[in-house]
Amino acid sequence: MKRLGGVWPRLVSFENLHAAVDRYQGWARRYAYVLKLDISRYFPSIDHRLLKEALRRHLKDARTLSLLDAMIDGSPPAAEPPAYFADDDLLTPLERPRGIPIGNLTSQFFANLYLDRFDHGLLDTRKVPAYMRYVDDLYLLGDDLAALWELRDACAADLAGERLRLHPRKVRVHRTSEAVDVLGYRVSRTRRWLRNDNGYRFRRRFRRLLGLYRAGRLGWADLMPGIQSWIGHARHAETAGLRESIFGPVAFDRDGWYIR
Repeated sequence: MKRLGGVWPRLVSFENLHAAVDRYQGWARRYAYVLKLDISRYFPSIDHRLLKEALRRHLKDARTLSLLDAMIDGSPPAAEPPAYFADDDLLTPLERPRGIPIGNLTSQFFANLYLDRFDHGLLDTRKVPAYMRYVDDLYLLGDDLAALWELRDACAADLAGERLRLHPRKVRVHRTSEAVDVLGYRVSRTRRWLRNDNGYRFRRRFRRLLGLYRAGRLGWADLMPGIQSWIGHARHAETAGLRESIFGPVAFDRDGWYIR
């Protein structure tokens, strides 16, 4: 992420989750409200024809485009009910394949590129004061509460042009002075906590991994990467007490991990 003319760009599309949370927290200190939106069933809903058109707006090499087209065409069919949009006829959903697999590196690239036109429309046409997207999680910040609610409807209309819909139960406006769920954390203007469910899930998983390790069914090299990854994630929030409660009762000797 780079400064443009000494000012942070208002649009941020991150691959680094922690950088995204940092950017949100900086904006939370500047703006009064945040509108949180989520795209319903994003990966299974990505339209193949529109995705290929987006690729062609950015790439011109015919061989590269042919290879990417083959990847898109080879995506497993989306197990989704038909989705109808304005001007569709009865057979339109059958004539427009959709869906890309979750988890593929190419899918992450496709998912970010697919909404590039939508992203810049919010900034260049809608004039959103601050906007951040992390895959299908959208955050729009500003000081005018009524204007943010209007932007919700504008987003729904613009997404329909990409053959996507907002998740009806995941539309919220919060004061940025509150603790707001942001990408797995609870974030206020000056503080950050890990969501409770994250800690509970890891505690159970950690105990299960220790059992497998002590039984000889899991090696040290298999055990540590996941644990270190979670610690790295947790350290970006106020989790000293949580980490102590999880790892404090655990020690290691030549025979392996054990609970004190």
